[in-house]
Amino acid sequence: MKINTKNSFLVLFTITLLLGSCTEDFDAMNVSPNSATVVPASNVLGKAILNSSQILFGERLDVYYAGTFSGYNAAIGAGDYEYRVGINNSQWDAMYASMTYAVEAMKLATDENNDNLYAAALTLKSYMAHKATDMWGSIPYSEAFSLESSDIIYPKYDTEQEVYTQILAELKTAADLFDANAESTGEGDFLYKGNIEKWQKFCNSLRLRVAIRMSSADEATAKLELANVVNNPSSYPIMETNDDNAYLWWPGVLPDVEPWYARMGAADGNKTDGYRISNALVSILLANDDPRLPVYADKNLYGEYRGYEFGPNQLSDTLNNGNNVSHIGDRFGNDPAGFSPFMNTSEVYFILAEAYERDLISGDMAQSAYETGVTMSLEENNIDPADISTFLTETEVAWDSGTTSNLYKIRLQKWISLFKQSVEGWAEVRRTDVPLILEVSRDYAGSHNRHPLRMSYPDSEKSLNTNFPFDIVEKDIFYGTKMWWDKREGVE
Repeated sequence: MKINTKNSFLVLFTITLLLGSCTEDFDAMNVSPNSATVVPASNVLGKAILNSSQILFGERLDVYYAGTFSGYNAAIGAGDYEYRVGINNSQWDAMYASMTYAVEAMKLATDENNDNLYAAALTLKSYMAHKATDMWGSIPYSEAFSLESSDIIYPKYDTEQEVYTQILAELKTAADLFDANAESTGEGDFLYKGNIEKWQKFCNSLRLRVAIRMSSADEATAKLELANVVNNPSSYPIMETNDDNAYLWWPGVLPDVEPWYARMGAADGNKTDGYRISNALVSILLANDDPRLPVYADKNLYGEYRGYEFGPNQLSDTLNNGNNVSHIGDRFGNDPAGFSPFMNTSEVYFILAEAYERDLISGDMAQSAYETGVTMSLEENNIDPADISTFLTETEVAWDSGTTSNLYKIRLQKWISLFKQSVEGWAEVRRTDVPLILEVSRDYAGSHNRHPLRMSYPDSEKSLNTNFPFDIVEKDIFYGTKMWWDKREGVE
């Protein structure tokens, strides 16, 4: 092929002149006319909600890791605490990605003068931070998300107590910003569809959750926070009915199907997935004739309810097989248009019941709050009113009845109600030892008498963040040491 060098030179010369004359406009030339240059804050809030639900309520964390640690779920043929560096790193990354989207939504909301959207994004950021610190312990928070504003590349680690203090302050800020008569949160609000009053209730209910979690470590601060919310219902309303549940409901059409269904769903009803119900949960539901049992679990091949039993010989236990162990019920694992539960109203009543029972707030309302919490949980699981009344009279469920204390009953029913919120259920088990789960996995458990105490920090953080605190004690990969708020004795 013959090249016309004369013409080629002319073309190159012309291009050079054009480039020289347009250098000052290069940035403008390099922008695609098809790319969005301004993203609405509501869109970014939507992304933050979706990212949060996909990590917190997806298969790997909600069903397997925290699902196992909490005593809710198990994996047939695996069942132990499988450790993979890539998966561990990705969970940390996903948690921080969700918080980053929330921070970006806050910035855009500020530009749009939308206080309600700012408050919603701040509530979500605080929610995810609470989950993160309860999973790992000390985390970067006060200096995180500061690269653009403060040029902080390597954020310091805050202690659990410091993170809790910041979270409570942020939730108070959000609670004071919400105004039902002001701006909408827009189309990206997949959680509450623009209902500001429900965002208010969710935010203030989270304040109660954080306060009760820290109540054995810093009782004075917990009492102040509980009183500030409970004694000011007009300023700080909380979740009251199941209509207030902070649930993300999925469209149910690929690719937007509920995450548990995406992993274990069986449209033809022929469930074969290895994820099943744990014996810790099934045995408790059976013991109290709990009407939620057929909602939470399916009968096994032989027409019975049976959970997977952990222990040193779990993989050689002939009953721990696919025919004997119950599948997860359809409401939770086999509905493409199902839900991801950020928080439910029954939990709020159990928090109040415990606070009254322990005199963290004044009043004689513990029994009423407890029974309302039980009722809320059963109602959302579509239990018949007559069966709810019967269940409340069960010996180990009824107030002032049986061999267990009222406080134990509150904590046990709260744990049951948190099914599918595995990170939260795991935190409650670590805080209260209710239920007492001594069936520990065969792996990494030679010297331990409980499920893992925290997640392992990602290798990427240790190698890249020069402020990583290497004095943190990590034991046996997943176990670690107890959280700041975990005051149980004899736990290792």
